[in-house]
Amino acid sequence: MKSRIKEIRKAANLTQEEFASKLNLTRNFIAQVETGAKEPSDRTVKDICREFGVNETWLRTGAGSRTLEKTRAAELAELVQSLMADQPESFRSALVTTLLRFDPDGPEWEALERIYDSVAAEYQKSQDPGK
Repeated sequence: MKSRIKEIRKAANLTQEEFASKLNLTRNFIAQVETGAKEPSDRTVKDICREFGVNETWLRTGAGSRTLEKTRAAELAELVQSLMADQPESFRSALVTTLLRFDPDGPEWEALERIYDSVAAEYQKSQDPGK
């Protein structure tokens, strides 16, 4: 497990100090884990998995994929959380707030879909100028 923890830290481009800080641990403890002098607790393993989106089975055994496959709902929740972290007066924040207030069966969604189709088509053209 020690090499996989080091791999996670390096993939995140973090020093031992930065990695430890994200997990409320000490740099010394992380150094000892990475050298095999200490084993992380179950809680530390779960914290690493949560903080860095790592598959716990992979971290413990090396089997399977390193990263967790996120559900569409989890991806959307992260996106909304990121957008809502903007200043309240930002366009992104205002847009998301407005969308969240739409009636799920209201006509706004059809109008928005037409706008989306138009914007997506223009975007696609700009990405493929040969057509």
